[in-house]
Amino acid sequence: MGVFQNSLMAGAASISGDETYVLWAWGEASDGSNGLGNNTTYSSPVQIGSLNDWTPCICTDGNSTHAIKSDGTLWGWGRGDMLGNGTNTNKSSPIQIGSATDWYAVFCAATAECHWAINTSGELWTWGNNTEGMLGVGSLTNYSSMVQVAGTTWAAACSGVNHTIAVKTDGTLWGWGSGQFGRSFHNSQTDYSSPVQCGTDTTWWGSSDYPPSGGWESGVEAQKVFGQHQNGGGDSLVIDTNGKLWATGLNLYGGTGLPEYNLSPQQVGTSTDWTHKEMGKYSGCGVNDGAFFTWGGPNSGGSLGNGTKSFTKGTLYEWDTGTATGAAYTNGAAPYDHSFANFSGTLYGSGESSHGQAGNGTTTNTSSPVQGPGTTDWTKIIGGSYNFIAIKPG
Repeated sequence: MGVFQNSLMAGAASISGDETYVLWAWGEASDGSNGLGNNTTYSSPVQIGSLNDWTPCICTDGNSTHAIKSDGTLWGWGRGDMLGNGTNTNKSSPIQIGSATDWYAVFCAATAECHWAINTSGELWTWGNNTEGMLGVGSLTNYSSMVQVAGTTWAAACSGVNHTIAVKTDGTLWGWGSGQFGRSFHNSQTDYSSPVQCGTDTTWWGSSDYPPSGGWESGVEAQKVFGQHQNGGGDSLVIDTNGKLWATGLNLYGGTGLPEYNLSPQQVGTSTDWTHKEMGKYSGCGVNDGAFFTWGGPNSGGSLGNGTKSFTKGTLYEWDTGTATGAAYTNGAAPYDHSFANFSGTLYGSGESSHGQAGNGTTTNTSSPVQGPGTTDWTKIIGGSYNFIAIKPG
């Protein structure tokens, strides 16, 4: 087990618009968020429906899940007021959200209860919880239907605890909602209910050659680099065009990968090879030059995979399991966190599994990486609160 002291991108398999995909789910489903027609907890993957026309553009927050199909339509299931269809009715199986056919990426965060979808025109649409203006529409009103955020050049967005970070196709970074602890990348603690640019840099985009006009294949790259759970409990992480990982925020348990709290963005280590990152509530994980790393705490469930249930702020723990092509982290309250790395189609996980999070048919907890679901053809995996959604070729 390698340990990397505060110095941390591997290529994923190519995604083609001609490929077809199927969705699978396991773990504890809240309000039908696994899309399996029930609220049953599963310790092994169960296929969501029988269709194979899904894309890898998916997100889940543990209460609701959204996914884009190859025809550009947006689908959702789970808690009703978070679906974006204007109702409060829970759905335990996928339903189409609206009638548009030009969606390219969808984002969410388990700690935020709000969602984001971007179409091929670069329009950013949002719905859900609007605490401290985190939806960015100039108000504090919650929305059960989609509302548009001003602008038509958005590329990616995601939220954490009452704040949002987003990037535009010109490489500028924008933040809004709560600015407490500097989490919105503004070098201040000011709150905003509408998007405000973070500094003047134009390098805040880890996939500068993937604008929204590229269709859902570009959306896959956006979510890989920008991350589904981009922000944790008062922390934020962003990868820039040079492959550098930057962090700011409270850093209560070391979720930024840094040894201390920082009001302004600081680079995590010196590496320029970051490709993926995800965050739990207080922890994080990511891929750097094909190596998989975890960091943060409290690690009471063993989700860091460092062989212990302890952690040190500012220490990044490497999993010596192969070349990583993806990362995922649940956002359940500690100690129920579980992390996964995708090693070229094979999933290895570590952490608490009383809710079936390991996906290998057991509820056995681990503090070191063990193989999850037995097959070796997984394309992508994302974490909710106590569940995971994963996709493989159809």
